[in-house]
Amino acid sequence: MTAERLASRYDIGLEHDNRYSKALASFCDLVVRPGVRTSMLLDFLRRELPSGEPEFVKYLFIETTARQLGSKWISDDCDFVDVTIGAARLQELIKLLSFQIKSLHSDPNAPLAVLLTPFGEQHTLMQHMLGLLFDAMGWSTHLLDGREPKDPYVCSLIEQADVVCIGWSNQQLKGAFGDLVSTVRSCRPDSRVPIVVGGAAALDSIDFLVGLGIDCICDSVYSATRICERFFELETISRRTKASGRRAAVNASGLDGLVR
Repeated sequence: MTAERLASRYDIGLEHDNRYSKALASFCDLVVRPGVRTSMLLDFLRRELPSGEPEFVKYLFIETTARQLGSKWISDDCDFVDVTIGAARLQELIKLLSFQIKSLHSDPNAPLAVLLTPFGEQHTLMQHMLGLLFDAMGWSTHLLDGREPKDPYVCSLIEQADVVCIGWSNQQLKGAFGDLVSTVRSCRPDSRVPIVVGGAAALDSIDFLVGLGIDCICDSVYSATRICERFFELETISRRTKASGRRAAVNASGLDGLVR
């Protein structure tokens, strides 16, 4: 699966597809219902979604559910406790799906995405969602929410990363976010790894992020996967051209080949 394919389905939006209307409404109710276990949510995805659709539609369905829960909270159709419970259950479901993908497919040569949040960030659902999409694309992922930025393990992974994605939702963690960006760069002093950022606080802090030299600010997990895939493709082309002594030809649509 490619990020482009994901993004094209996202552009349509499952909430605008009548085939999913009933299932979305039922699933939103199910994730906040008392006593619901992760296995019950997984069974729902297997039984209630339209047949014949590719596996990744399940992931789009979960992401759409998360956005709808958020919209219900904003419009006072759902209280904070229900949203918190629903988000926690969706996160556990995402973890299970990621585990299933990784247990079936493991490629030591796959590109590595390191997913981070500022220390103290509690809104991590979309970072887990992003990790699931990367897993489905065949990437290797490490999600390190809640770790101290200067943890040696964090730095060791950043040294290997092809991209670093930071989710930032709490505006009060602006200082912690800046510290995290500094840590990422200190772990790679000789080669700059692309830093891609998203989240509510990020979208309200564009000038601040530009001042920090952030490579890309994304408004959805789908745009994040797409831009990360592009960064990796460009870096791969760059390495090949350096090794061959050739250079890349660039036109209005981007890099389109190699020339001498």
